[in-house]
Amino acid sequence: MLLITPGREQAIENIRLAASEGRFNDKTEPFDPQWEPEALKADILNYVSKLNTIGFKIKNLAARTIVDYWIKRYSDGINEIVGMEKLESIKGAAFVTSNHFNPFDNGIHRTMARKAGHGRLSAISQGTNFVMPGLNGFILRNIDVIPIIGEPSYMNGQFRALMQKYLDLKRFILIYPEQEMWFNYRKPRPQKRGAFLFAAEYGVPVIPTFVEMIDLPALSAPNFHDVKLVLHILDPIFPDPTKSVRDNSFAMCQADYQAKKACYESCYGKPLTYNFEPSDIAGWIGR
Repeated sequence: MLLITPGREQAIENIRLAASEGRFNDKTEPFDPQWEPEALKADILNYVSKLNTIGFKIKNLAARTIVDYWIKRYSDGINEIVGMEKLESIKGAAFVTSNHFNPFDNGIHRTMARKAGHGRLSAISQGTNFVMPGLNGFILRNIDVIPIIGEPSYMNGQFRALMQKYLDLKRFILIYPEQEMWFNYRKPRPQKRGAFLFAAEYGVPVIPTFVEMIDLPALSAPNFHDVKLVLHILDPIFPDPTKSVRDNSFAMCQADYQAKKACYESCYGKPLTYNFEPSDIAGWIGR
């Protein structure tokens, strides 16, 4: 079961338009919070300053408990993970990449990290998620996330300190190279290079994953079938010590995208193209 929020038909229309214009990393959610950069920076700095407080730890426990309940209630026995054996060579930290299609699509990655013996998953999340209202916003703010914003002093300071902290703990860090979420969009999109630049700089592997979505008979909302997730763990990609950080980042990014493309084509039995069709949106009873 995946979260169905208001405005889905508008989001799908935004996806159709963005895909037709080749804007694969643009926002398509109609109700994403809009925040002034300086106000957002202040909110993020305030958030980071409280990460070691008792209050935050209580909220973190509450958020993890809610998500664990959702996973057990709606995912156990339905969703599936394929390729766990590919993680046996990963003894330390790693960056995990994935296609991004739902605010809580990382639940299956959290299960993967636990099963692999890496404990809690950390995830890099857009700063605007931290000002989202309601229960969804509470969870997105408080469940082992590293906020990312386009502010150089923060990115070179607090952001890197947080990332280093979790790498030292040998955690998996999930990052979405597609940048923005596209609701239930089945296809892997062209990727930004940041995740692979981090991996090359810190000398840690990237674990590409691709989440296949299978429509189920039951409806989870009007015009939407429920969806089963199958997490495919692909071959880890290691930085080449003979290459520069820059060259590694380009090579790793390309290898990651090609792995996701091949997985998509294998899962859905057709070549990857970006011509929009209703079946691109998992679960949608398209018109």
